[in-house]
Amino acid sequence: MIYSFKQTPLLLFNVNPKISFNICDLSDREYIFKPFFNAICNENPRNKFQFSVNSKSHICDQLYPHHPEKGLYSQLLIDIQTFSKRKIVKEDIENISASCQSCHHIQIINNTLYHIPRKNPGDYETRSRSVKTMLKLITETFQNMTDMDLFFNVQDVAEILEQFRETLFNVPVFALTKSKKVKHGLRHENIILMPCFTLWSWPEARTGRWKGKLNSILNAGLRLKFEERTSKAFWRGVFNNGGRRWFHSLSVKYPNLVDVKENTWSGRANAIALTGSVAYTTLEDHCKFKYLLHIEGGSYSSRLKYLLLCGSTVIYDRGNHWDEYWYHLLEHNQNVILFEKRGNEDEFKKLHEFLSKNEDKAKEIGNQGRQLVSHYLSENAISCFWWKILDEYGKLIGYKPTLHSDAIPMEDYLLGR
Repeated sequence: MIYSFKQTPLLLFNVNPKISFNICDLSDREYIFKPFFNAICNENPRNKFQFSVNSKSHICDQLYPHHPEKGLYSQLLIDIQTFSKRKIVKEDIENISASCQSCHHIQIINNTLYHIPRKNPGDYETRSRSVKTMLKLITETFQNMTDMDLFFNVQDVAEILEQFRETLFNVPVFALTKSKKVKHGLRHENIILMPCFTLWSWPEARTGRWKGKLNSILNAGLRLKFEERTSKAFWRGVFNNGGRRWFHSLSVKYPNLVDVKENTWSGRANAIALTGSVAYTTLEDHCKFKYLLHIEGGSYSSRLKYLLLCGSTVIYDRGNHWDEYWYHLLEHNQNVILFEKRGNEDEFKKLHEFLSKNEDKAKEIGNQGRQLVSHYLSENAISCFWWKILDEYGKLIGYKPTLHSDAIPMEDYLLGR
């Protein structure tokens, strides 16, 4: 397995180590590179990524260079500084294990991933299995992982025992989302954001594998010119908060501007939705609208990435400012419209009028949003972000982890469910 070019035998490439070249031009790369490296070229056949075989940088650091604000890892590197004042010791692991009973516990020992059984870890549908499947892929792709205990949470809000809600732990919990505005659950400083479970698969909502859905929505958007799309702000989903109901009230009052309806499911099999109501609209068909609304749910909503792929102008109602790990890449009026005035009909009407009168600008915002997701949420980028999480977290470990007595190899756990 190749994980860092400084460890790659030069004889393998039979080139001058001072020469940089495009890996996609190698005729035999199928046999000498892991699938991760092949995917770099398969995602974009015109990829001109150059590297030097004597580079000391990891492939992921070369693909996604550091930027203090707008790089793939920028927010991760800022957040992890909270825990860099001292090394994590075994007692810290025991404390977070006892305090965060809703957390899932995994171990990486000798580059092998293990599931550690817990009494009642917080879970919903197949969320934790999707996260563990992603982590299994990462440990098989990259070598020389630091041995570690790691805790993650897949609830909409990372829950913690009430007496510990104000505690700042010495060990981060990896979670799907967090908000500085909401004082509930684990303190936001305790959380390091990880890729959402939907970036592997979400069968219960019938979105399937992210890799396939990225391509199908992207292609649906590319087939339909922006000018040919319906000039309404569109949304479908469940009315589980006041924000969504407010936009529905706009839809009733201004049906020529807004199209918001609730979708419900009439049946499920093994938690997988079977039949949607008449309001059900595929994610691909969302691309038929110029303006797509993104509205938070109980906390965050994982839909934003799907909407941006359409190339439509996405209007993101920020609500309580729940963030995912990549939201620092969003820029108002550049790749998304951040709407902060929920409840103000006049402001929303002004926004709609502005977009209608400035169609070239609206179209460009949509294009930039699509490019953001295509680049930073590609399968390679997700793998690299996971690698970076584990690499940075590994630097904090100050004890020698030993295999838990109840540890189950992850492949056995996943197949045994």
